[in-house]
Amino acid sequence: MTKKLPGKVVFTGGPSGGKTSIIEVVQRHFGKKVAVVPEAATILYGGGFPRQPGDENMRHIQRAIYYTVRELEEIVALNNPQASVILCDRGTLDGLAYWPKDGESFLDSLHSGLAEEFSRYSIVLHLRSPKQELAYQLSKTRIESHRESLLLDRKMDRVWEGHPNRFIVEEEKDFLVKVNRVIQILETEIPRL
Repeated sequence: MTKKLPGKVVFTGGPSGGKTSIIEVVQRHFGKKVAVVPEAATILYGGGFPRQPGDENMRHIQRAIYYTVRELEEIVALNNPQASVILCDRGTLDGLAYWPKDGESFLDSLHSGLAEEFSRYSIVLHLRSPKQELAYQLSKTRIESHRESLLLDRKMDRVWEGHPNRFIVEEEKDFLVKVNRVIQILETEIPRL
C-alpha cells in the first residue's frame, strides 16, 4: 500500500507580508500535525549564492530556487511522517514573478506546466504585502524597495490566480488579526486534506 503524502499549503505574496512569522505561529498552533518547508531563497542567499543583476543571472537564480523548493518539500515530507500538512514558505511558482520579461519561458525552462505546479499544493494562502511604507520591513536577504514589494505582490497575485483553492489574506493594522485569519482558514480547510 502506498503511503498518502501530506497535503501542502503554500504561503505566498510579496515581500514583508508576514509569511515566515505567520508560519511559525501556525506551526505552534497545530503542533506535530504540520511540518514546515523553509524559504529556499533565504537559504540560498544566506549561504552565499551569487545574487548578480541581469536577466540571465535571474534565470539561473530562479531555477536554483525552484529545484531547492522541490527538494525541500520532499525531504520535509519524508522526515515528518506524523505530519498531515506541509506548510511551505513560498512555492515552486513564486519564481514566475521574479523571472525576466513577465515570466515568459519560466515553466518551459523547468519542463513543467501551470496545472502540474498548481497540483503540488492543496491550499494557496496569499499574504498581502503592507501598503504603507512604514509597515514594510527589510530583512538581511531582502533587497526590494517598498514600491518593488507592491509590484511583486501584484505579480504573485497573477501567478496563483488560477489555483482552485486560493485565499487572499489582506494586510491588517493589527498583525494578530492577520494571523488569526490564517488559522481560521486552515482550521476550516485542513480536515479536507
